[in-house]
Amino acid sequence: MSTGPAATTIPPHGLGALKISSRQITLLTALGEFGNLRRAATAMHTTQPAASLLLQQLEERLGVRLFERLPRGMQPTLYGEVMIRYAQGALHEFEQAQAQIAELQRGALGRVRVGSVMGPVPRLLTKAVLAYKRDHPKVRISIEVGTSDTLLPALLRGDFDVVLGRLPDQSDSQDLDIELFDNGEQMRVVARAGHPLAGASSLQLADLITLTWILHPIGSPMRRRVETALQAAGMVQSLDIVETASILATTAMLEASDMIAVVPNDVAEHYARYGMVAVLPVELPISMVNIGLLTVRSRSRSVALNTLLDYFREP
Repeated sequence: MSTGPAATTIPPHGLGALKISSRQITLLTALGEFGNLRRAATAMHTTQPAASLLLQQLEERLGVRLFERLPRGMQPTLYGEVMIRYAQGALHEFEQAQAQIAELQRGALGRVRVGSVMGPVPRLLTKAVLAYKRDHPKVRISIEVGTSDTLLPALLRGDFDVVLGRLPDQSDSQDLDIELFDNGEQMRVVARAGHPLAGASSLQLADLITLTWILHPIGSPMRRRVETALQAAGMVQSLDIVETASILATTAMLEASDMIAVVPNDVAEHYARYGMVAVLPVELPISMVNIGLLTVRSRSRSVALNTLLDYFREP
């Protein structure tokens, strides 16, 4: 647990006039990781006195104490925690810049890193990316599929340029630009094509209570809304549940068992079209928050990113 702020206040010129060296950024990151000046100095390939001097100079420039010196290590103050986060972000941005330079040297004309929840992948994401790559073959696009509760922190951290997803409940959207699509996302219950219930004319949720359900991990927006629907039917406490956000794991387990899963409508239709799953005739009363394009407001956008966003916006 961090200690309170030191008695000294930040000088009037504040952080806006701060000049911090790359060595001090590296030191802050190492101290945040190890909590020990000697180990931080070793990680930086320098001596402990040299590392101590770097930290002293930074604290004098800021006019605040960044770390409490303890008998067996160093503990960041509230000011120190701020500076550690700043240093980690600066190093991350520099690593991303290095990666982009390497790709430009290999002949690419830019890179866009996309995070997406599962639902938009079969139609919206695929349509936009294919059209974009047709017109911009030398721009590299990387895609990672996950859940909104994991994609959003990665976006804020700088791992993605844009996330195609939804805001998790109780998340801080202050630094986000959010552009929602009008169409809501429906959810479907699916099973293997030869499942005993696949030929039923209609089903109630209570008919599925004895089956094993494959659901997204706890914490994801989809999981919370599925559980709300199941709780209304009095089913949550008695359900046998397997948790995964992987569609590969989901379809593999469905194919080899009588399990059922809850997936977005476009995903269900995609796999049903190839005979891999059957959509069960049961109504799942879930109101999902609309999918949207999420970007970080304070981060400048590349031409490649702005162009890709236009492709996502096309009807």
